[in-house]
Amino acid sequence: MSRRQLRGPQRISKSKNRRIEHTKILIATEGINTEPQYFEKFTALIKAKAIRVVSIKPVGVGRDPLSVVSEAKRLRDLEGRGGDPFDAVWCVVDVDEHASLERACIEAGRASIEIAVSSPCFEIWLLWHFENRTSWINASMLSKLLRKKGFSGKDMPSGFPYEKYPEAMNNASRCEKVKVKHAPPNPHSSVPDLISALLDAHGQKP
Repeated sequence: MSRRQLRGPQRISKSKNRRIEHTKILIATEGINTEPQYFEKFTALIKAKAIRVVSIKPVGVGRDPLSVVSEAKRLRDLEGRGGDPFDAVWCVVDVDEHASLERACIEAGRASIEIAVSSPCFEIWLLWHFENRTSWINASMLSKLLRKKGFSGKDMPSGFPYEKYPEAMNNASRCEKVKVKHAPPNPHSSVPDLISALLDAHGQKP
């Protein structure tokens, strides 16, 4: 993926080859529509503008957690060589049926990359913006429930209640706690950890 394909705010403005002090975060996602659109809108909600506090660059790189981690590491290293490194790198991936998830978690740890895993998929985090759900659910069931909330296809619907992220975080906390990162219970999501990191970088509390 070329640098031109990075989504989100443009590169930080520089003055005398030094960027303004802020927390610069890369978010690499498994999906190419839903997840990048969500994080772009969420960072707009908390006014995380690149030239002020947070630089967010969601990247959709395909349906394989290990590929997401590898691409995130490549982009992190590329940015670092350019003299404007990321302060933190996050990967957002699903459990689904991925055989590479365990290896992806191991590689992320070795590379000091944070990883947010959702079971069965990222859409559980979206559902928690509307309602609580602590019982087992699969991707098909999630899709049906979200269609009733205005979803159609993989794009985020207009009018999605991004501002209800505190409720979503509370609903996520009601689920069984994860014991093994690459094998979380269903349902589960560590996306709240990423949300907390974004809020903290912007000087806000969850």
